[in-house]
Amino acid sequence: MEEFDIGVAWCWEFDKEMVFELERCIQQKGLTIYQIAPYNLEETLGRLQNNQLKFKFFLDRASDQNEEFERLIQLIKTLGIKMLNDFDKALWSADKATMHLEFLSAGIQVPYTLILSPFEQEPDLRVENLEKVGIPFVLKPAHGGSGEGVVMDAKGIEDIIKAREEFWEDKYLIQQKINPTEISGKRGWFRVFYSCGTVAICWWNDLTRLSEPFFPEQIDQKIYMNMEELTRKIAGVCELDLFSTEIALSENDKLVVVDYVNDQCDLRKKSLHYDGIPDEVVQKVLTSLVEYVYAYTRQNIGLKTS
Repeated sequence: MEEFDIGVAWCWEFDKEMVFELERCIQQKGLTIYQIAPYNLEETLGRLQNNQLKFKFFLDRASDQNEEFERLIQLIKTLGIKMLNDFDKALWSADKATMHLEFLSAGIQVPYTLILSPFEQEPDLRVENLEKVGIPFVLKPAHGGSGEGVVMDAKGIEDIIKAREEFWEDKYLIQQKINPTEISGKRGWFRVFYSCGTVAICWWNDLTRLSEPFFPEQIDQKIYMNMEELTRKIAGVCELDLFSTEIALSENDKLVVVDYVNDQCDLRKKSLHYDGIPDEVVQKVLTSLVEYVYAYTRQNIGLKTS
């Protein structure tokens, strides 16, 4: 039997650079990695089923885009291999409506939000208390990512009806639009990554959808520390090892979580993609992931991720 410290499933062409960088970091620590892509998926399934192949850890970057990988996920679960992230927890936390309620229960500041049932269940649903959200407001489906189905400047019932009809199987969130404060000429909006206990922050412009490197000295240190603490609190709620979230600094200097949990976070480097993530953030995320795997496989230390 061949045994590897971590197996990584991927199929998105833009993940190739990240996976090969992860492989380099893994090998530098003396660990082993096995890549699973569409071309060797069937072979991998067979080898796992026949006890010819084993992983200590498994990272899924494929099943949300290619349903063929769902068989691999089910097999990994059956074999009891530790997943980064746990698949069931990732599915649960991907529901923005669920996370909104969980965050409220945990005392995490979120925008005022109305949650609507799917159009297929209640096509003639009456929307109440819309005035409490304010105009314009944000419309977003409970599932999905990369801005799909999101309306940033919705103004009334017609926008709600159109959005619900388009994603008719999904719940919808009607969300208060947060206007961030300005800090040194930048919008006070951040994309924050959590990776196995490590927090990495970058500036994120919600209008251009472009990121910039972030340095703690650019903002008040209390706000910076609160942002780190808030991210760890989110990790405690969703119980994921790796995710990103978006946090805005509102005009009254309150940190508001505006986009809850993205477990399939974008890890394209900005040096290679103009709309990617700052290189140092990607490197910090990958390094902490590798250190986490190393601690388990080589030092037998039972670390907690939140």
